[in-house]
Amino acid sequence: MGAKNFGLETKQRKEVEFERFNRFDKNYCEFACDSSQTVIRIHLMNVSVRNLPLAILVVAGLLAAQDARSQTTTVSTSPVGYVQLACTGSSDSLYTIPFTQPAAYVGLVASVSGSTVTVSGTAGWTANQFVYSGSGSSTYFALLGAATTGTNPREGATYTVTANGTNTLTLSLNGDTISSSTNCTISVIPYWTLATVFPSSNELSVNPNGSFSKSTSTRLTNLNTQILIPSYSGTGINLSAASIYYYYNGAWRLYGDSSSNYHGDDVLVNNGYFVVRNSNTPTTSLTAMGTVVTGKVLVPLATEAAISQDNPVALVRPVDVPLNSTGLAGTSAFTTSTSTRLTNLSDQLLLYSDTTSGINKSAASIYYYYNGHWALYGDSSSNDHGTDVIPAGNGFVIRKVANGTGATAFWQDSPTY
Repeated sequence: MGAKNFGLETKQRKEVEFERFNRFDKNYCEFACDSSQTVIRIHLMNVSVRNLPLAILVVAGLLAAQDARSQTTTVSTSPVGYVQLACTGSSDSLYTIPFTQPAAYVGLVASVSGSTVTVSGTAGWTANQFVYSGSGSSTYFALLGAATTGTNPREGATYTVTANGTNTLTLSLNGDTISSSTNCTISVIPYWTLATVFPSSNELSVNPNGSFSKSTSTRLTNLNTQILIPSYSGTGINLSAASIYYYYNGAWRLYGDSSSNYHGDDVLVNNGYFVVRNSNTPTTSLTAMGTVVTGKVLVPLATEAAISQDNPVALVRPVDVPLNSTGLAGTSAFTTSTSTRLTNLSDQLLLYSDTTSGINKSAASIYYYYNGHWALYGDSSSNDHGTDVIPAGNGFVIRKVANGTGATAFWQDSPTY
């Protein structure tokens, strides 16, 4: 991706790791560096987010802290940006954060043994520094990138880090294999969590422009903003939420668990979505910002042998993606339909409206691939809907038809930017 696509100016590169987003408003955001007290401020371009879903930050001419002799160092970062997502009042909104948090490490894979990856060079990590260690700490995942030579069949895949040594990572592969992913890039990145996406500073009583409303009761019918997590392990279609969170007494809580237990560090999975249910709450605005994923993204799609299976998914892309650009059609990840009857369709892509009010909304649009193009159920099957888009940050469902084996399909999406 050329730097000009994101309004960036190429500068001398220096490794800078960011611990956290320090501040964000409409004019700029700040990052705190992990190795010093340096704070880097990145100014935002003056762009209408509703007209241009991705507002890229100008990441040129950033200055690190001066040393004792007032010398300065020019740094550069991966492109970062933000989108604003409207969470409709008294309604469900299906969203994802279409960015990652800043990477804690970027390097190369030297070798793979089972679920253990050894990185090139001297990483200098401390034991299990990428493993969750209690309230306020992070859970990390590894993102596999492109191979330096040849191809990496698992490019874009993400796996939770379960342990690490000084230069090794042990990953949770969930039955997958990465034996052929040597000599590829690898990034170690903290997951988004409830507390990082919905910090206490964005609660409506604290910030009138905030993204959620606290609850004053723990009864389900009396909760205000709720965050629903879809079922990623359930079997079948039209699955109920696996978890319901609410903000109560200064922290995120899990419905069904003690209201005194802290759940702000619970992770929001990659390539999936969460539902913002604004019960008893007006429309709010969620500002999503972070690092743009410039490489491929690999999304596993669960498939059953004898019944259809819903996959709650999202693209980590901060731009609208046309159906023709998803990389689904004509691949093993999305089975082509040979009939136009709803009950006889093969794989389907279900999109939900983020502007229409409603709880437990039905899909607003059902797409299927038929006769060499994307078709919309309810419209003439001869009409090509390949230019219809998945809006930036929106969650959706891929309903996989039974395949006789139950083997997982893998969808590899390439960026359009």
